[in-house]
Amino acid sequence: MNKHILALLFLLSTLTAFSQGDGPHAYMLIPKGVTGVNAKWLDLNQNIMPPNIFTPGADVTVNIFPIALFHTFSLGGRYAQAYFMVNPGSVTATATNVPPVLPIPNGKTLSANGFSDGFAGFRVGLAGAPALNVSSFLKEKMQFSIFADARFWYSGTYDAKKLVNLGSNRSTFEFSLPMSIPLNKNRERATWLEVSPAIEFFTPNTNPSRGNFAKKITQAPMFLLENHLSHYFNKKLWASVSLRLSQGGTTSSDGKKDDNQTQILGTAAGLGYQPLPYLGINADYGTLIYGYNGAKSDMLRVAMTFTYANMKKK
Repeated sequence: MNKHILALLFLLSTLTAFSQGDGPHAYMLIPKGVTGVNAKWLDLNQNIMPPNIFTPGADVTVNIFPIALFHTFSLGGRYAQAYFMVNPGSVTATATNVPPVLPIPNGKTLSANGFSDGFAGFRVGLAGAPALNVSSFLKEKMQFSIFADARFWYSGTYDAKKLVNLGSNRSTFEFSLPMSIPLNKNRERATWLEVSPAIEFFTPNTNPSRGNFAKKITQAPMFLLENHLSHYFNKKLWASVSLRLSQGGTTSSDGKKDDNQTQILGTAAGLGYQPLPYLGINADYGTLIYGYNGAKSDMLRVAMTFTYANMKKK
């Protein structure tokens, strides 16, 4: 196989997508006509309940298996991508003293299984993002690219009779401007900086879980800033370091604010490897380097991506 095509397939095989941090290589331009499946396992130990509600006093373990499907195509000559994610998993939580938004009895262990919130999304290139077939893409110089991205998050499994749920019983609208910046010109040993500012808006939960006396839980918008620096050592091996900021997201119970604003700065480091041309594997470990009001989170993520690239000239 042509070594340039092999390097390209390696890039395709590392695509990821998940709100815990999309991960490195999620915001880079690729050819049109690419279809892929990304399957992950995430192990989270934190005091942040699904879906992204900071809960002081809680000790939460989450095991989830996000499965994302994506396809790239041309939209008026611009790069475009449609994608969809389902999120099966489980959560276990204990607490000593939590706010009204999550009334877990002290010392009691609660658990839930099912689906965490998933999403459907669409991305389109704004600048430096033409829709190119594989042959043309390989001839194109590496360049700065910026995209507009919109996601609709739907609720996962939710039962108001339970104290702990994987789903949120609400919708989330996320808007971002991801961009990728090449720091050299060698595709096979490329160094990339990816930056993605985003904002999330939440609809109310009008049926809070049992034990919460509020009739409606609302959440303030959340600002996110995700950054990744990655480098290829050769056609098969790469490494990355990441930095992610989350700010906002305070909940209110019937209009009264809870003391659970999210203000965290997290970092992660990972490795990726390509055992087969259409299969990529990568893993990273992340933790918080700053968490306001005692926020904490440790993450281990392992991902496998299968891709098919249309090699036709058109």
